[in-house]
Formats: sequence, structure tokens, C-alpha cells
Amino acid sequence: MRLHELAEELQRDLEEGNDSFIIYQQGRQWKYEKYEVNEEEKMKFMLLRHRIDHKAMIINGKKDFETYDLKYIEKRIKALRG
Repeated sequence: MRLHELAEELQRDLEEGNDSFIIYQQGRQWKYEKYEVNEEEKMKFMLLRHRIDHKAMIINGKKDFETYDLKYIEKRIKALRG
């Protein structure tokens, strides 16, 4: 999906209270997965980071975002990925 589509999906999840995600790119496509803090999820993150996208990141909706405006989410993802 494109970055704008990713921001729309994240916006819905963030507003529903889901707050931790793994964000990565596969080729030119942005992808995300919900993230729970446990060993299995940590291993999945490391595998994604190692095999697919070395810039993959875990974000926390409460810590990394001040608002859930679409443009803000897009800009924040780009800044965090930087």
C-alpha cells in the first residue's frame, strides 16, 4: 500500500486503541502488523528487519504520535524512519 493508505489504516487502529505496530517496506509498498510485546513478536520483528527491511520499526501510538491527523501520521512515519 502507499504511505497515504498506510496512514489511513493506522488512523483507524490508533483511534480504536491499538497502539503498537511494526512498520516496514517491501519494495515500494508500505506494510504494517500489529505488535504485542512478547518474545514471539520480537522474533518476528527481527526477522522482518533482517530479511525484508533493515529500517523496519516498532511504533507506539501513544508515544510517537501527538494527534491522529492523516497528514501528521504520514510526516511522522517519514521522520521516524529517517
